This record gives sequence, C-alpha cells and structure tokens, in this order.
Amino acid sequence: MYTLGHDFIPPQIHAGGLRYHGMAPTVSHLRKLGLIDRGRVTQSKVFEAAVLFARTKASCPRPNRRTPFRAAIDEAIAAREEDQENA
Repeated sequence: MYTLGHDFIPPQIHAGGLRYHGMAPTVSHLRKLGLIDRGRVTQSKVFEAAVLFARTKASCPRPNRRTPFRAAIDEAIAAREEDQENA
C-alpha cells in the first residue's frame, strides 16, 4: 500500500478532519500498474470548485468529496483547450 510515510506531518491548514494518509489496496495496485496517476490540487482551487458547484447545482458537496470536482473541472478545461487547438 502506498502511504505518505510514518514521518509525514501535514501542513497546518484546514483539512476538515481528513487525516488518512494511506490508500485502498485496489487503488494502490492500479497506481503500481500505471493505470492511474496521482494529482495535486491546492486547497484554494478545491474550494473554488465547491463554490462553482454550489452556485450551479444549489448544493454543496461535503469537504471530503470536493477534490474530484476540481479534478473534473481541470480535465474539462484541458479537453476544451485541446479541442480548440485541433479545430
């Protein structure tokens, strides 16, 4: 299993109580096979995505569910830009 290590100390920021530093065995295996890759999203970008989602859908996702929204927004923007370059 991939972890951040026993000596990892998270930065002193708001983390919404999310302090799990490991990963599910299936996800670790997919990473080892190279089928998925990790991403890094800043906290401010995650909150921007949550605000955008809340304004669009009139619902705010829980803190531990906000990061995928940012990742999805980033992927959509990248796809749109790639499509514009190919047009």
